[in-house]
Amino acid sequence: MAEIEKEICRRMEKLKIEWRVASGKWRVLFCSQLATRLLSLLLLPLLTFYFSVAAHAQNRMDIGAGVDSIHVTAQYMDSLLKVDSISRALRLEDERRFEQTHQLATQRSIDLTGDGVPEVLRLEGHVPKNIDDTRLTFTIKSGKKILYKDSWLAKGYFDTMDHLTDPIKLFRLRRIITIFFANENFEVVDSNDFRDMMKRVDVAEIKPGSAYARELFQASRVMYSVFHSRDYWYGLIWDPKKEKFIKAWRN
Repeated sequence: MAEIEKEICRRMEKLKIEWRVASGKWRVLFCSQLATRLLSLLLLPLLTFYFSVAAHAQNRMDIGAGVDSIHVTAQYMDSLLKVDSISRALRLEDERRFEQTHQLATQRSIDLTGDGVPEVLRLEGHVPKNIDDTRLTFTIKSGKKILYKDSWLAKGYFDTMDHLTDPIKLFRLRRIITIFFANENFEVVDSNDFRDMMKRVDVAEIKPGSAYARELFQASRVMYSVFHSRDYWYGLIWDPKKEKFIKAWRN
């Protein structure tokens, strides 16, 4: 504020303010500090209001959106509503399917063996009345051939100390299945990565520093981390010589 006031005074002092008597006989030209001070006080509120409005406009999303046709507020909201409607429709369809079949499943295709042909990773299970008794089956298939298979009960995902209700358990179980094949669970590992990793986890079928480990990691391998239960994770790597998946580590 003080800077704006000073600037107004500085500019007004350069002006010649002319006063005329109504009869036209008298003409007074003067430049006084008092006049410039009075005028600055009159203009200051107006300029303050202008800058405050401009600053407020910059902070409003719809002002900027109105200028950029790509981000028009109406279009932006319409897009959100469309996405939300599609997402909601998919959830409702999933709910109806589950009510009819009580089946939970997810799958992903990815090349874990390095042969250029994606394998199909699938997790599925039928949910009985007791959520804890849900048996989940994890498979890795190449065509019709099963390369790996494991199975466990869903109760391993829940802490018995929590005393969770069945609806909450079902919600958590569905969430776990949804993200079971998320990108974060896959990793490309070389010999150095494996050596560093084994400092944080337990040995499974590959002993760090062994001849087998050196031979296996002559080339980088894709590793998938399996979330078996709250207390048990393990990493799978394809051994091209043995032509099977082996457990690289476990927690």
